[in-house]
Amino acid sequence: MPRFFFHTETDVRHTDVEGVEFPSFDEARRDAIRTAGILLKDAPNGFWNSRPWTVTVTDEKGLILWTIELDGQSSPAGQAMERASAVKQMPS
Repeated sequence: MPRFFFHTETDVRHTDVEGVEFPSFDEARRDAIRTAGILLKDAPNGFWNSRPWTVTVTDEKGLILWTIELDGQSSPAGQAMERASAVKQMPS
């Protein structure tokens, strides 16, 4: 069974040295998506206003098979709402 390595990078880089065996490429790709979801679920506030987060899947030789890039951007309308919210939260 092929072994796949799921390297992640948020504000911290994690190099997967153990890997996981999957019987098919499809199952490994699905796990890459699940991994990206877990990253977002576990640190939703750290995601915004950070650099893009990535999940990179490699094979046993280190060949990059897939990369998922996660990048959240605030539009001008979103930035205005964030500023207004911050002003409301300031102590008087």
